Amino acid sequence: MKLYPRDAAWVYLEQANTPLLSIAMYIFDTSTDPRGAMTSAEVRSFVAERVQAVDVFTRRLQRVPLDLDHPSWVPDHDFDIDNHLEVLDARGGGWGEFRRIASEFVGSGLDLQRPPWQMRVVTGLTDIDRAVEVSAVLLKFHHSVGDGAVTLDLTRRLFSARVERQPGTGLQKPVGPRSVMQALPTLSRQLRTFVRGIRHVSTAGKEVKAAVDSGAVRVPPRMRPATRFNGSVSPERTFDAASFLLDDARAIRAAAGDVTVNDLALTLVAGALRDYLQEIGEEPEQSLGAKVPMSIRSLGHLESANQLTVLQVDLHTDIADPVERLRAIHASAAAERHRKQRAEVLRSESLVDVTPGFVVRPISWIASRLPSSSSSVPYFNVGTTNVARGGEDLWLRDAQAVSTYGAAALSERQGLTHAVHSLGNSLTISVLADPNMMDDPEHYVALIRAQFDSLAAAVGASISAG
Repeated sequence: MKLYPRDAAWVYLEQANTPLLSIAMYIFDTSTDPRGAMTSAEVRSFVAERVQAVDVFTRRLQRVPLDLDHPSWVPDHDFDIDNHLEVLDARGGGWGEFRRIASEFVGSGLDLQRPPWQMRVVTGLTDIDRAVEVSAVLLKFHHSVGDGAVTLDLTRRLFSARVERQPGTGLQKPVGPRSVMQALPTLSRQLRTFVRGIRHVSTAGKEVKAAVDSGAVRVPPRMRPATRFNGSVSPERTFDAASFLLDDARAIRAAAGDVTVNDLALTLVAGALRDYLQEIGEEPEQSLGAKVPMSIRSLGHLESANQLTVLQVDLHTDIADPVERLRAIHASAAAERHRKQRAEVLRSESLVDVTPGFVVRPISWIASRLPSSSSSVPYFNVGTTNVARGGEDLWLRDAQAVSTYGAAALSERQGLTHAVHSLGNSLTISVLADPNMMDDPEHYVALIRAQFDSLAAAVGASISAG
């Protein structure tokens, strides 16, 4: 099965210090399992049975030399679960130990010569998310496997109450060329498609400009003031997270009026970012921006496993009042969603769907070596993703999942990201940073919590104590 160009691009664009991963973490309350925490052998047996039932977990990428055609998914006949699964006994470790393990896990990339996923199960953790004893599952996929919707589906297959023996992939194109000699005859076709795509995008760009000129579309600022988080990213990572009750977040949303929980999460991030930079004397006068992926699956015009566009949301960090900031973010996010759902805007961003790999690679290499401004950064300063993971119907044997965390991958000149996730009545904001840019994420997380309390007080919402 040959990768669609949009999926293959994640392979071409990956850099050594910025692996392109989709990461999920789940906390399972082992007190709900009458047999207690699973042994290493039991975990291995549990996971092995389930990954064999879904073909995504046992296939690997087969690259074409020189990327003369896109890679294909092929069965890994040497698949060994021990290359992908690690079980650790935390022996009574708490949140600090979980943070340490998670920071190390999310910072390392994946071997693309094997099926591109890895799992770490940590048993014996204590006092996390109101549970006395828990096991944590950390799971990462390469982004070529799919976006958050795809990896969420795969995760739910792994931890459903029963094994679901069905493939996790959608319709795919037939296997493509696998050698230079086989790929050479396709080069002219790929280049013709690419040239047509450039024309198509150019025409769409003119339509977008007309919509902007008429006032039908509002375009966010192209450049943002650079911060300490917009330098070169190192291979190191540090992780922390804040947890809330989803009911409390909904109470704030209801009291604030016409806003969403996503707007609330962005407002918490914006306020914490403002306070953090202000405390260290680096608060910019102009507003910062956030990169916010948005699914375009509902528009139904793509078949790839990654069906995303990127919103450029103004965080309004130049607004001091939290309620005013919340409403301004709501307006900016709504305008961006409206812009990115327009057909001409989507067409103007469709070049990725027709660009050959042998074109993507050199462009990416050149772009990574171009000089960058130290005073400004294009479009956004930080990243924020949001995935609702549904109800608490995930199980590690008979241990029920009680909360979820995640990590949004860092990219060049973007050394701070946020992953907003919900499971049941648990809402979490996970923070991932380059420690050279933020060596105290626990303080930043405290600022996020303080923003939550301040916003609740400002709108008069009744929330749970502590």
